[in-house]
Amino acid sequence: MTSFRLYIDRLKQERQYQWKNTKAVIDWTILVYIVLTLLFVAGMVYDMFPSLIAILQELPYGLSFFVIYYLAWSGTIRVFYQQADSYFFVHRKDLLNGLKKWGTIAGLGLNVVKGVLIAALSYLLMEAISPSTLPLVEWILFYLTLFLFITVLDKVIDLHWSGWKRKLITIAIFLAIGFFAYLTVIESMWILAIVMLMGGFIVLLVIYLRAESFWVDMAHNEKIRQKYVGMIFYASEYVHVPRASDRTKPLFFRRSQRIIEDRRPHGALTELFFKYLLRNSRHIFSYLQMVGITIAAMAYLPLWMTFGLFMAFFFFLKEWLNIVYDELVGHPFLNMHKGKKLIQEHYQELVTRWLYYPAIGLVGFVLIMNTLFHFLMR
Repeated sequence: MTSFRLYIDRLKQERQYQWKNTKAVIDWTILVYIVLTLLFVAGMVYDMFPSLIAILQELPYGLSFFVIYYLAWSGTIRVFYQQADSYFFVHRKDLLNGLKKWGTIAGLGLNVVKGVLIAALSYLLMEAISPSTLPLVEWILFYLTLFLFITVLDKVIDLHWSGWKRKLITIAIFLAIGFFAYLTVIESMWILAIVMLMGGFIVLLVIYLRAESFWVDMAHNEKIRQKYVGMIFYASEYVHVPRASDRTKPLFFRRSQRIIEDRRPHGALTELFFKYLLRNSRHIFSYLQMVGITIAAMAYLPLWMTFGLFMAFFFFLKEWLNIVYDELVGHPFLNMHKGKKLIQEHYQELVTRWLYYPAIGLVGFVLIMNTLFHFLMR
């Protein structure tokens, strides 16, 4: 068996694995509705394109550049290592090295396509917002080399650091490369930046290919594989998949102090819901992000779109809170009490309202103020 043949077999196994999971959760009728919804949204975007350009022209230039730069960190290289390979191929290091080589080549090829598409679309968008801002060829080459450099750099960082050190180093490098990219665009240092990024890309690629990265690549491959499976099952309302947290101690209420004096069943469940949400930073940030992004978007969207955004937020927040509530009552300990005194169906509305009404009230107040300023400033 050659390493190329092994890579092709692994790629086929991955496609079959993901396809079986997809068919197990999503019916063909759901796929049809998804396609029809995407076509409808695409038609709306095409019809509203002049209005969208007018909206984007009012956004700060730095914000648009940050979004484009952030997309440059979306590249990835996937090597189809499995834990059993360390035993089966203990005397065939050539197969492991070849599997890494072909995975890197395929990953870089996909990243080239992805980088060129993002660069071309971002150029057309920036050209529509502010004509003659960026040169076409120089921008595409610069963004492509930036995309590849960051992709390989991320793999090298994974090899040498982990945990909080990796996060701090990634943040520092993110800011440094962002400043370099902004300086390149402002000062038009296209040729110098492209040469520097290409040289750095080659050096990092050689370091990555020569380094022993089996366990890092194996863990990364398994993480991506399970991420796709998780996305598939999260799309199903009939499959409960609670998300695990790496935190060993809760962020709030470590000693579990009482916060609600009412000890009736729905009061106790409300307190448990508060603690379940607040003790996990993911829930806190998601809640604040939904409220914050909605309020920020209302400052730039036309008045008629803010009302539509408010209606979407009205239903989306309720559904998100219901999902968090279902995660809570899906715990095996509470699952024993479903339909009994502690867990009843109408408790869901009583429990989630304490987070639902404040968010709706805040966003509604911003909508009212936005409407008043719109008519007063006319």
